[in-house]
Amino acid sequence: MNQAEVKRIVAELLPYIRYHRLQPGDRLPSERDLCTKFNASRNSVREALTALEIMRVVERRPNSGIYLQELSRDTSVDAMVMFQDAGVPLLSEEVAGFVETRRILEIESFRLACERSTEEDLQKLREILTFCEENIENCELIAEYDAIFHLALVEAAHNQVYLRVVNSFYLTSKDRRKVFFKSLEQCKRSHQDHLKLYNSLKDRDYVSGKKILNRHLATVGEFWERHLKQEKESAAREEKLGKSKIEATR
Repeated sequence: MNQAEVKRIVAELLPYIRYHRLQPGDRLPSERDLCTKFNASRNSVREALTALEIMRVVERRPNSGIYLQELSRDTSVDAMVMFQDAGVPLLSEEVAGFVETRRILEIESFRLACERSTEEDLQKLREILTFCEENIENCELIAEYDAIFHLALVEAAHNQVYLRVVNSFYLTSKDRRKVFFKSLEQCKRSHQDHLKLYNSLKDRDYVSGKKILNRHLATVGEFWERHLKQEKESAAREEKLGKSKIEATR
């Protein structure tokens, strides 16, 4: 099986679903039509559909066809990561949901970390903070290392399920973090919060750490609320301008 071809089909099919504004329950093209559309073998198309079915993006009904599932309810978190990898932008409500859920999980994992963290966990966090500080001093951005720090903080809770779920959120926000950390000042602010979180964890002070983490992640939510609102308004203006141009040519 050509896994590269399977991945390509998935990467092209997801934007196709969004572009054509298919709704839950809508029927997708047949396997034969998808083979023609994506210039792929029947086996590769079937493998791609199997992956999407496992993640509850589509449903294959015997003697009927391939149907789109309810993405907001039935789709797995892994499917959201797959959307990210395929270059399909998440909806604004999906981003808001991810930010809110991440906030809940990270605060609880910090509580567990205050109880369970080891000296090895603290050493790992110190090394990450030192590396971030060196990057900032060299005027380098730390989007990637922000995720590394937060995941190390969650890892200190010693709950692999928490770690895997939170990691999925960070995988889906890879491109968005580049926007959030595009200024050195933002990098410095986040780094200062990380230092405070580290000290709270070292002192096993959940109360102070919770306040810091809650404020830290609330800032992220507020940023994306503003950013997505601006994107939506910009898209609306462009759509209105496009319609005006069409009307002017008639």
